[in-house]
Amino acid sequence: MDCCAHEGPGGGDARFDFQKVADGVHVAVAAPAYKVNCNTAIIENDDGLMVVDTHSKPSAAKVIVERLRQMSSKPVRYVVNTHFHWDHWHGNEVYPQAYPHAEIVTNDITREAMVKKGLKRIQDHVRQVPAEIKKLEADVAAARGDARTRLENDLRLARAYLDEVTGLKPALPTLAFERTMKLYRRDREIQLLHLGRAHTEGDVFVYLPKEKVVITGDAMIGWTPYMGDGYPEDWVGTLDRLAALDFTHIIMGHGDPCGREWLTVFRGYVHAMVEGVRREVAAGATLDEVKQRVPAALAGTYEKPFSKYGDYRPWRTGILANIERTYAMVS
Repeated sequence: MDCCAHEGPGGGDARFDFQKVADGVHVAVAAPAYKVNCNTAIIENDDGLMVVDTHSKPSAAKVIVERLRQMSSKPVRYVVNTHFHWDHWHGNEVYPQAYPHAEIVTNDITREAMVKKGLKRIQDHVRQVPAEIKKLEADVAAARGDARTRLENDLRLARAYLDEVTGLKPALPTLAFERTMKLYRRDREIQLLHLGRAHTEGDVFVYLPKEKVVITGDAMIGWTPYMGDGYPEDWVGTLDRLAALDFTHIIMGHGDPCGREWLTVFRGYVHAMVEGVRREVAAGATLDEVKQRVPAALAGTYEKPFSKYGDYRPWRTGILANIERTYAMVS
């Protein structure tokens, strides 16, 4: 099934490629889009389904629910949120509506972040998107050809997103754990783990030991990581604890499923970026100097592997933001 074969009414940006990762384990890989959606992992158990992460808006979650009903008559019993960022939980409300007995699960840290930060950010989006729309309208008026077509599509999606975020009914987790939660089904063990700080303070990993599958949320993704709420100095240690688990398949928050080789590359980038910033700070470099020197030092090794998705989330832009976050924390 190609990435556009299952999408919402009228197309839009809720486009998913459904892939089997292991027996009873699938992933809906979200296509890169203007308003980004996360991947959703689907775990089928003897008595129901577990869904991991719910996208940036209810309409995207409804696309998944439609496909789930085609795949299985079993109900969704658990929805897991890996962290508090909008593109991983704003679709939560759809699941209790579709499956009244579904529980939404995360850890204590992430639920608190949803309450203290996530709810405020919803209102931030409501305030900020009109300005985004206004700018897009001006850009469309000035553009021609393919560029105009692309901007017109972005404008349509921005308007649709504003309608959704304005009417959002945030569904917070109904179950929370501290460090570990285990679910045992007839033929499957599911571990929910907090391995330390990385992309956020409370990243949740979902581990299936029998199937040797781990679901990482945005602690690992297929392009340059976002570190705006992250802990660059802790990230590598968290990935090392992840690496100690016995698994062969990784379902990331964004990007195609992968194997342990990408964990090696991804960890290497975070480590090299942090150490590069530390060295420059110790030598007395300014932020502008660090932003020139560290990308130049790392480009030969990391620019190509982090550019698999072309111009989407470009490495050169991402590393500058990563450096700013790291510089502020180590200087």
